[in-house]
Formats: sequence, structure tokens, C-alpha cells
Amino acid sequence: MPDSSRFEIFKDLGNIYKPVRPKMRLVRAVLVLMCLVLAGNVWWLMATLARPSLEEELEDSLKSASMRTQALERIAAKTHEAEEGVDRLRQGDAQLREMIRLDKEARNAAQGVGDGADQKPAQQALLTRMEIRAAYVRALNRPVRMVMADAQSLTNMLAQGPSPMGAAPDAWPVRGVVSSEFGVRLSPFAGQEEFHKGVDIMAPAGSPVRAPAPGVILFAGVDAEGSQAAMLDHGGGYVTTFSHMQRLDAKTGDRLDRGDPIGAVGQEGRSTGPHLHYEVRLHGVPVDPRKYLP
Repeated sequence: MPDSSRFEIFKDLGNIYKPVRPKMRLVRAVLVLMCLVLAGNVWWLMATLARPSLEEELEDSLKSASMRTQALERIAAKTHEAEEGVDRLRQGDAQLREMIRLDKEARNAAQGVGDGADQKPAQQALLTRMEIRAAYVRALNRPVRMVMADAQSLTNMLAQGPSPMGAAPDAWPVRGVVSSEFGVRLSPFAGQEEFHKGVDIMAPAGSPVRAPAPGVILFAGVDAEGSQAAMLDHGGGYVTTFSHMQRLDAKTGDRLDRGDPIGAVGQEGRSTGPHLHYEVRLHGVPVDPRKYLP
């Protein structure tokens, strides 16, 4: 029988046992190898259990990267808007410098600087430019109201309001003779030079005044001078004004086509006789109506 205190290996059919004594170095190596295998299995198990948290961290990282990208895009858009604002400020600065130069020229003209022969035309040109400048400044200072409109409102506005592209007032509002031109003139009341913002068309009292282009009546009533007046918006920045009428045939909000009646010539308010005071404004600035009349 084998001795249980030793390792013995069965050798042959003769039941002869050969004792084997393993070396302690080999035993230690096997134990170390088993410990390493066990540690590797434990590490693999822990890594497998921690994998969902790693995936969540990766997803959070992707979300953070997306948010940073969106923030950079918003910053880029704001930067572009700021650059556009700087460009507008530069343009405004150049325009203000031009206005200051006009003021200096006007003062020089008022003091009599320059040649005598060319002094009067130069003064008239400066006064005209100064009046246009003042109207431009008033248009810039006009308060702006932001309006949000839905698709239905835009459709109604396009169907009922003036054309967005505008219709130039290229027809005579009344048959007659121009008695006072656009620009600097001698005032028939004050006896001094003034800037005439339109033209006076002399015609018999009661002559029909008609729309020079399609548009919508912005105002119809008594103006500051006590005369019957109307204002017609043609879109695209074009607005025409009719004053000194004896009656009005249109009311505020009416949509008119070219040739539709607005009123009749009269001499209401400050007037020296029957005539129509006719103005054309482009973006709030008075312009010469002659440029649009046939």
C-alpha cells in the first residue's frame, strides 16, 4: 500500500510504487501562476461590471462636445452681428462728418465767403443739401417698432397694403401749370428764402386731383396749416402729399389705383390762389417731383 505521507506514482502491473518528492520551488511557481490567473479573472469581472458607467461617461462627453459646438456657433453669429454693427457705425460716422462739413460750408456762405457771382447759387445748393440732411436725420431718429407677423398676416398685408417693391409716382396729379418749383425760393408770405419741399401746380378751383400711382391713403383730413390734405403711400419708400384742396374724395385706409380721385383743387390754408401743393418723399426725404413726371 502507498504511504500517505509521500507522493507516489503507480508504475507497473507489479504494484510497485515509486515515491516522488516535488520541489518546493515548483510548488511556489504553480501557486503564483494560479494567483495571477485568479487576479486576471477578478479584474475582467470588475471591468465588465463597470462598462455601463463608462458608456454613460462617453455619452456625457459627446453631449458636452455638442453643447460646446453650439455655443461656439452662437458666439460666431454674435461676432458677425457685432462686425455688421461696427460697419454701420462707420458709415454713420462718415455721414455725420459730411454733415459737419456742410454746416461749415453753410456758415461760410452766410458770412459771404466766396465769389460774388457764384455766391447765390452756392447758397441755394447748400440750403437744399441742408434741408435734405435734416430730413435724413429725422428719418434716422424715427423710433423703430419690432413687429412679428405670421404667414397669414403677411399674406393680408401684401394683398391689402402697398406693393413692397413700390410704384413710382410717374403721373401728373392734376392738369395745370407749375407756378413754384422744388427747392429754395422766396417765400410769398415771409419775404425771405425758404426751402420748398414740393411743387405748386396752378389749376382752376374744383379741378380733380388724382392718384399718380397705386397706393394706400395714410392720411386724409386737415393738416397743420388748416388745409384739406392727403398722404398716399405707394410702397418702396414712396409717399406723396397733396395740400390746399377744397374737398377730399378719399379717406384714410382707402386703396387707390393710378388715376383714382383723391380730391379737388382749392386754396385752403396759406395760399395765394387756387393750386395744388404736391410733394414726393422717398424714405422720408423730400425729392423733386419733376424727376418722376412725364
